[in-house]
Amino acid sequence: MLFEKLKSSSSRLNILSQCDILGSYDFFTTIVSFESLSIQDFRNMQKYTDSLRNTYSKNSNMEHGAYEVLSKTLPLVTHEYTHFYDCSSTVWGSKYLSIMSQAYIADNLTYKATEKDFHYAKKFHDLIRFSRLPEYYTDKTDVMDNSRPWKHHQSIGNRFLSSGEISDHPIIFTWFGNSHGEQLVRSPISTISILECSAMAQEIIANLSLINLLEESQRIVELNLYTKKILDYVYNKDITEYSVCAHLMSNKFNEPDILLTYTASALLCRLVLNTPSKVYMKIFEECDFENIFGSDQNTDEIVDKIKMGLKYLEPGFLYYLICYAMPYGKLDESDYGFSLICAGLQKLGINYADIESESREEFLKYSDIAVNSKINSISILAKAGQENYKLTDWSKPMIKFDSLSLPPALLGDSTEINIFSGDNNSLKALSLDSIYDELIVGQIWVERFVEACA
Repeated sequence: MLFEKLKSSSSRLNILSQCDILGSYDFFTTIVSFESLSIQDFRNMQKYTDSLRNTYSKNSNMEHGAYEVLSKTLPLVTHEYTHFYDCSSTVWGSKYLSIMSQAYIADNLTYKATEKDFHYAKKFHDLIRFSRLPEYYTDKTDVMDNSRPWKHHQSIGNRFLSSGEISDHPIIFTWFGNSHGEQLVRSPISTISILECSAMAQEIIANLSLINLLEESQRIVELNLYTKKILDYVYNKDITEYSVCAHLMSNKFNEPDILLTYTASALLCRLVLNTPSKVYMKIFEECDFENIFGSDQNTDEIVDKIKMGLKYLEPGFLYYLICYAMPYGKLDESDYGFSLICAGLQKLGINYADIESESREEFLKYSDIAVNSKINSISILAKAGQENYKLTDWSKPMIKFDSLSLPPALLGDSTEINIFSGDNNSLKALSLDSIYDELIVGQIWVERFVEACA
C-alpha cells in the first residue's frame, strides 16, 4: 500500500520526525500525509466546514461540537500544507524543486546522464539533510528544571566537514536557560527552524480563527487551553530547533502572548523564505553592521561569521539578523509587526519593495528549471507553485489555502483525499501513486549515489 511504502522510504531521512507526528511532508516525494486521521475525520470536517461558512455569513457563533471536530483536523491540515506551500511557492521552495529535478535526472540509468551531473544528487541530499542540522549541534544539559520564563543568548560556531575538519560555514545558536539562569539546551537556528515556525504559525492562526467563532464563555476556556498547549510546545527543550524563531521574536519585543508572537513570526518567515540571493549579498556587502552591533574585537568576530552566514545564504542567519535589526516597539493586531519588519530591513539597507521585485525574478529563474523538468511530476508541481506564488500577500499573516493549487493528501490506510477541491485548484486531480512512483526512483538514485561519496 502507498502509505506503507512512503513511510518506509521517508524514514531514512525525515527531518521533521520530532515535531510532525500526526501528519508529515516528505521532502523526497512532496507527498503530504496524515497518519492520525481517517476518512471519517475528513467527512466530519467537510460537514462542519459547510456550517462554518454559514457561521461567517450570518455573523453568528459556532457550536462547540463543530469546534471539537474542526480543531482536530483543520489546524493539522494547515500545518502540513504550509510545508508543501513553502517547498513549492517561495524562492526557497523554487530552489528546492529545481535542485530536486537536477538531482533526479542525473540518474545515468533512467535518464542517460553522465558523471559530470552526479554532483546534483549530493547537492540535493545535503540540502535536505542539513535543513535540520545533525543532532551533534544540539547540546542538551542534564538540568531538569524547566522553570519559566526562559533566558537566552546567541553564540556562533562552525560546521565540520565530512573529513572532520572545521569548515568556514557558520552556525548560529541560541542557548536557552531556565528562570534561574541554568543552561538547558543549545539549539541551532537552521532552515528547518524557519520552515517549522512558518507551519506552526499557520496552524495557530487556523486554530485561533476557530476559537474566535465560539461564544464568549467557551472562547475564554478554549483560548486558555490552547495557549497552554502552545506554551508547553515552545518550552519543550527537546524540540527547541523547531521553536527557536518564535523565542527570538518573543524576546525581541518582550511579548508574553505566544499566539501573537507566532502570527508576527509568520510574516518574517515568509519574507526570509522569499528573500533572493541578491538581497543576501547586498546585506553582506553594504550593510553597516557597526551601526547595528557596535564595534569591538569580540563583536567584529561575530559580524564576520554573520556575514559568512549570509554568503552561504543561510535563512537562519537572515531571520536572526532582521529580528535583531527591528526597532523596539509593540506587536499588535493592526499589522502584526509588518511595519517593524520593514523598518528592520531599512536598517540593513534594504527596501521591502526591492525584495518583492528581486524575489519574483529569482523565483521564476529556479521555478522555470523545475517547470521544464523531464520529470512530469516536478513540472506539474512547479507550475502550480508559480500560480500560488502570484496569489500570496506577504503583508498578511494568513495563507489563504482555499485559493491555492494543492494536491490530495494520503491517509494512513493509503486513501487519497482531495481536501482542497476548488475550481481553480490545478492539482486536485493529481495521482499520489503516480507522484510517488516517479519520484521514488529519483530518491533511490540519490541515496545510492550519496553512499558512494567519500
